[in-house]
Amino acid sequence: MKYLFELGHQPHISIEEILTSLEMEGVPLTWHNRDGNFLSVESDKAIDGTTLMQKLGGTLAVFEHIDRQDKKIEDCIVQTLESDSSHKKIFCLRGKDRKIGISIKKALKSNGYPARFIEYKNTATIFHNKLVENAGYFFVKDGEVFVCRGIQPLEQFAHKDSDKPGFDRYSGMLPPKLARMMINLAGVATPATLLDPFCGSGVLLMEALDLGYHIIGSDISDRAVEDSRKNIQWRKGEHESLRNLSSEIFCEDVQKLSRKIEPDSIDLITCEPYMGKPLRGGEDVSFLKRQAQELATLYLTAFDEFSKMLVPGGVVVFIIPKFHIRERWTTIPIVDDILSKGFELWEFENDKSLVYQRSGQHIAREIFRFVKN
Repeated sequence: MKYLFELGHQPHISIEEILTSLEMEGVPLTWHNRDGNFLSVESDKAIDGTTLMQKLGGTLAVFEHIDRQDKKIEDCIVQTLESDSSHKKIFCLRGKDRKIGISIKKALKSNGYPARFIEYKNTATIFHNKLVENAGYFFVKDGEVFVCRGIQPLEQFAHKDSDKPGFDRYSGMLPPKLARMMINLAGVATPATLLDPFCGSGVLLMEALDLGYHIIGSDISDRAVEDSRKNIQWRKGEHESLRNLSSEIFCEDVQKLSRKIEPDSIDLITCEPYMGKPLRGGEDVSFLKRQAQELATLYLTAFDEFSKMLVPGGVVVFIIPKFHIRERWTTIPIVDDILSKGFELWEFENDKSLVYQRSGQHIAREIFRFVKN
């Protein structure tokens, strides 16, 4: 069986998240290949696109291949639509001009079905017309026909991002989709206990809770802890199924965290740590080097604490920032020091780390994955 994943704006991270998640679900791939903003995969095991898209953070949609059996594209789609139990046929077609869509609509009507052809504009088109639920969203790529089996729940992400009660506009905030990708990159199945020792307002904790993890959050800021508690309580209030998952959030310096958490009790640690003072672009190299050294000290002390709390084989997905000023990068080269503390680097499929950067920003997030020996 062949599937096509439409990747998000950080496609290299999206691919790693997909591959890790499919491995966790026990879906062995016989082949996969990236073509621009799409990932094609083949597997002998079926992929539940609806369930998978409720889990992923960096994928826009997943499509299942339809065997044309030498039929014309129009005939293939007509046959697929007619096999559905619904009498009225509402469909959308990407990858071909509207003449093909009109031709399909005429064929359906001539066969006795009320039909409506919707031109693709954006994902809102798909949501509002319930085209995924009714198997009416088709995509033609390189002459192959695919039907959509799952789409990113954009409204859910937007709701958590804009409607949560605890929010600090002046502190840095991890994007919710990146938070979810980082959790999935850990490759740790639920139920398990996740710790975010730099929890801020609880963005990552909310994503972990939604995915089915027991959560522990801590931060050095009383305001951040208060915001996190509000947001987790709000999330549990909205979804009764989340109330059975344990949650604990408290104020503590990450450098002293092991005095609050039992040894060998944490399955995974996923976080965006404190990444220094916000940059405006005019900083000199000496400032950046000094800040990098201060952050290196903080991070290495944190990993001393992590090694005490993690179970053997526990995973850390950790961001190490790097700073871009005047066409130069200032990095924090601490990976070897982390490994010397009893960790192994768990490399991704295509690289040792994954870089997340938005255009125009002076900071990049470099994502690493470590495993405790």
